[in-house]
This record gives sequence, C-alpha cells and structure tokens, in this order.
Amino acid sequence: MEDAVTTATGPTFEGQEIPFSEIAKTMVHVCQDAGAMRALVATVVAVGSPERLDPAAETLRLLGDAGTVRGILISEGTEAAPTARVAGNAVALKGLKAQYVNNAVAALRLSSLPTLVWWRGGRPETLDELADLADRIVLDEDEPETIWRRAMTLFEGSAFSDLRWTGLTQWRALMAHFFDIPEVRAAAGQFKRLRISGSDPVSARLFAAWLTSSLSFGAGFAVEIVRSDREPPIQAIELGDHDQELTLRLGAGRTCIETMASVHGHRSASRTVALVVRTPADALTEELMIRARDLAFERTLQALVAD
Repeated sequence: MEDAVTTATGPTFEGQEIPFSEIAKTMVHVCQDAGAMRALVATVVAVGSPERLDPAAETLRLLGDAGTVRGILISEGTEAAPTARVAGNAVALKGLKAQYVNNAVAALRLSSLPTLVWWRGGRPETLDELADLADRIVLDEDEPETIWRRAMTLFEGSAFSDLRWTGLTQWRALMAHFFDIPEVRAAAGQFKRLRISGSDPVSARLFAAWLTSSLSFGAGFAVEIVRSDREPPIQAIELGDHDQELTLRLGAGRTCIETMASVHGHRSASRTVALVVRTPADALTEELMIRARDLAFERTLQALVAD
C-alpha cells in the first residue's frame, strides 16, 4: 500500500515519495503503466494553504480515478524543491516557495490540454502568474472580496469563475425562467426589493449583484440579506413589491426548490424542482466543459466592486 501524508486535519495525499526533479518522469511512467494518458482531458491545479488542500486532494483523486484530469496540488511554503508525492495522475507538492509555483505548474501541466487552476488561497501575485498559464481559474476562498478585485485586472488573460458562482447556477436559472413570462418582464420596473436568506452572505451578495446588474429596477430598489445559521448557502429568494412577488425557496425536506410567481395580469403559478447538489468534483467537471469567458460572472464582480 502506498504511504500517506498526514496533517493535523487528516490525510492529504497518498502516493510514492520522490525528489522534485523526478516528478515529470515518474508521472509519465505511472500513467503509461496504467494506460491512462489517452483518457486525460485537462490539468487541474489546486493551489492554497495546506489545511485548505486536504479536501482538495480527495476531489482531485475522484477526478483522476475517473480518468479525467492530471491533478497537481501545491501548497505555498519555504521549500525551493520540496519532496513530491505521485499517485496515478496526481502529484502533491507541499510547502513550495511562492515564487516557484508558476514554474512548477508550467513544468507539470499537460501543455497540449487545457489547464484549470482551482484557487484556494495564496499570495496574490501567484494568481497573476498563474493567469498567464491557465485557460480557466476557479476561485474558492472563504473571504473572496480581495481576490475578486485582483481577478478583475486579469480577465483579459484568462477565463475566471468561482465555486460560489457555480453553486448559484440553479438559483440563477430558475430566477431567469420567471422572466420568460411577458407579465413578469413588464412588472420588473415596479419591483422594490430583493430579499435573500441563507447561511452564506457572500453567495447572497453574489446573487444580488448578478440580478441587479442584469435587470433595470426603479428608483428606491433595496436589497436585504438575512443570515441564517442553517445550511445551505441559499434558502430563499424573494423579488417583488407589496402585491407582486417572485419566490424561490427550499422545500420542507431541503431536497427541492419551490418556485412561485404572482404578478399583475398573470395567473399565480408554482412548481417544484429537485435541488441540484454539486460536490466540488461536480463543479470542477462542469467548469472543465466551459471554454469561453463567463461574461455574466465578470459583470457581476464589477457590480460588486462598484457598490
């Protein structure tokens, strides 16, 4: 059985321990032995602090086991050439000096295939350097406002997204579906408030910025964000005025979303759809299928910064 690296927060990576200089050669041999080279479609690079890479290691293992990606996990530290661990299609570098991260990615990625960077934190300058190497960068920080601002200066060099943004995909789609109804579009200028409740105010702010940057509301429009101690990040979204309302909310069992529309000139309607729960592996797989820049996400960040 292969050895495992263990930290205070649990096992991070299982694999063969090798010198830094042997990484590329070892990965080629391992993948050839496993017959995995033909199946790979991209390189996924997870960058962050050691404690934030623990769950990332499991996600990359799942993607690697599916024969999808070459995984590279890099935590920043003080080592110029740290010992690496290689297992199948993945390699982990723990404590690499920040100024060498871009060089390691350039050497280990599959240059003929897309490179996605899963940014879980680190030196901001490292993000700048990785933007020159990555086809797509998926941001994933607990407190993302600073890195969001940084990312806005890099939009021309790489496509950007965010795991919170991906997590809002179903909520955004359901809200957009309301506006397929002509009466809803006609009523939008009369709406006075947007109320979002959930456990993650950052996700709520992201949704609010997306909606208000996508539609024109009248004077006096207000956004209210109500924080709850209960998961998930979003529990309910209400858009409307005193007697018209569009509502998205979790059902009692938290396995579905109830949608309700009540506007002038349109019969009140409701439906229930299954809640889509995305794991990080699901979200990254979805991001890997997107090649173009996400202009809606870029516009949303610009709206957040302008507030």
